[in-house]
Amino acid sequence: MTDVVVILLSAIVFTAFLAVGQSVYWAYVARQDREQKELMRRLNLISESMQESLFRERARDSAAAALGKIGAHLQEVIESADSQIQVGALLVQIVGLGIVGFVLGLLLGGGPAGLVLGVVLSSLPYFNLRRLGAQRAQKLIEQLPEALDLVSRSLQAGLGLNEAFRTCAEEMPLPIAQEFGRVFEEVRFGRDYREAFGNLVARNPGLFDLRLFVSSVLLQRETGGNMIEILDSISNTIRGRFLFQAKVKALTSEARASAMILGALPFGVTMVLMVSNPNYLTPLWTTSMGHMILLFVFTWYGLGVFLMYTLSQVEV
Repeated sequence: MTDVVVILLSAIVFTAFLAVGQSVYWAYVARQDREQKELMRRLNLISESMQESLFRERARDSAAAALGKIGAHLQEVIESADSQIQVGALLVQIVGLGIVGFVLGLLLGGGPAGLVLGVVLSSLPYFNLRRLGAQRAQKLIEQLPEALDLVSRSLQAGLGLNEAFRTCAEEMPLPIAQEFGRVFEEVRFGRDYREAFGNLVARNPGLFDLRLFVSSVLLQRETGGNMIEILDSISNTIRGRFLFQAKVKALTSEARASAMILGALPFGVTMVLMVSNPNYLTPLWTTSMGHMILLFVFTWYGLGVFLMYTLSQVEV
């Protein structure tokens, strides 16, 4: 029986390492491909049809349509991260990692450990996409003031609004070039500005500065006004917000460092006790009273971390 367990565990570990290696390899290949396309786009070495394909919207796959709201949410997360993975492939990764984690936990610590490890591993692909989406959104907002300045200068030079978006798509780096290029392409193929800007906001939810820009442009097109002054004002407002955020981050750095030290202190003390006197903490996970104490401690620890995180967030 022991040999069977060892063989099964070895197979699972080998499969996990193989999957991780493949993921790293294809991530590297995808990154190199994106960098090559970006270089060719900036040097105008690709044809117009190939350049349009960089901005074309992703078609919803069958897995997203079959899952309804869950599939739509996963599709939105994938699009916000600008990933090439399909919803079906993402579900395969989630289920596969969940099974691997459950089996490893079952072999190492029993049913509860397998359940916890399976849930943790299965959630990694989803939260990784959320992390990539947050990084892309932050980069987009950081590039927005410069893009607005370029649009303003293009308008001063006599270009139309859509041609100004095309200039941004050709001259600016990704991801702002991709988003402005999609707006240019949609308008060029007959969509109304309101619909094209609505799609821009839908692809990048939660970005207040982008919504402010879209609302200002649509209002100006309906009521009139100086578009150049509006764009310059929005650009200066965004830059001022970035400056204020940097000041807030500098002023709260000591409090955030203290919170990190206090949050890590219980785990550090626990590790020291386990090394110096392993039997001292044994009753915590071998008796029912110890389980209740652990539940109480982790509940209040999580509440304290949540409160510290909430108090350290300053809305700008």
